[in-house]
Amino acid sequence: MSFGLYLHFPFCRSKCRYCDFFSLTDAVPHEAYARAIERECRLREPSWRGRLAQSLYLGGGTPTLWDVSALRRAMDELRARLPFAPAAEWTIEANPGTVDAPLLAACRSAGFNRLSIGVQSFDDAILSSLGRVHSAQQAIEATAAAREAGFESLSLDLIHGLPGQTLEGALADLDMALSLGPDHLSLYELMVDHLESETPLSRDVASGAVRLPDEDEVFEMGRALACRAAQAGLTRYEISNFARAGHDSRHNQLYWTGGEYLGLGCGAVGFALDDPGDPARGGRRWQNARDMGRYLSALKRGELPETSSERLDGKTLFEEFVMLGLRQCAGVDLAEACARFQVSRCRREAIQARALPLVQEGLLQSDGTRILATRAGLDLHTSIALRLLG
Repeated sequence: MSFGLYLHFPFCRSKCRYCDFFSLTDAVPHEAYARAIERECRLREPSWRGRLAQSLYLGGGTPTLWDVSALRRAMDELRARLPFAPAAEWTIEANPGTVDAPLLAACRSAGFNRLSIGVQSFDDAILSSLGRVHSAQQAIEATAAAREAGFESLSLDLIHGLPGQTLEGALADLDMALSLGPDHLSLYELMVDHLESETPLSRDVASGAVRLPDEDEVFEMGRALACRAAQAGLTRYEISNFARAGHDSRHNQLYWTGGEYLGLGCGAVGFALDDPGDPARGGRRWQNARDMGRYLSALKRGELPETSSERLDGKTLFEEFVMLGLRQCAGVDLAEACARFQVSRCRREAIQARALPLVQEGLLQSDGTRILATRAGLDLHTSIALRLLG
């Protein structure tokens, strides 16, 4: 079975005020980090030997801060150790304020065929309030440079529900993004609650120093943006993701469909099944050290840099599969999922029974054994999944 490779580059020029992802603003140890990735790849390669990687995703942080020579070195090692499918998707994330035409051309020649640009907004005042290190003009120029460099697939990220943003402003951001001809759009709602860690923005919102659009306004923004994206020819295939035909993010779909992924790098997370042919037997999810010194030191000693490891049984994996499946517009084939995870007939029938009132409420559709969230249901997918699973 195929798998995906996630490589984490945790360094940023500065921390955005809304970001709760693991990132560092220290000086980048370019060559040392490349050597560490090589060492980790060598240690993990035996467990993945004989299998094809269908995708590589270099995320962050800001991967485009990595020195090109160090980046190439790490990518060459990955190719040497891990065979990739001939048409594998290679994605690199980019901040518009850290790229130019030569850098993007170098990334393309290093093997990346998909670029994900974190635009977030085309309003310079909002970008400044978020602590972003780029301007709207730089985002426009980065998009043009990406096309010139020959990237086969271009994705743009936008956030709505931002401080001071109106519905008209959110739509103006989307219209500008659409005018640049992206193949893929991620339209995220700003989150300030239930974060992994407190952020400067979440503190300001809690104290009343910053006001966000209210829930109804944000809901209307999400609805309007989805409609506008569809009118422009991008198909919604997941709650926050829209793409032209053939440009769905293959790597992200691994996460949403219970696929395996090898995580490399400081703070990276990975997941492997005990038996790729039988997910009912369970699997393991691990996380690497989120301290750079600890990560580098472990690898220098020839040790894996993991700081946590979690065993997941078949029941847990099935429940995750259903919850993530309901994020996707295609939904979940319940019969297939139950067979895959060896779920009892009794439990399958119980889930089907719980689906009936959700269908009547207009939150789910049922197409034979497949269940999928309606347009209204996508906004409530977590609560729907919890009701289904009991």
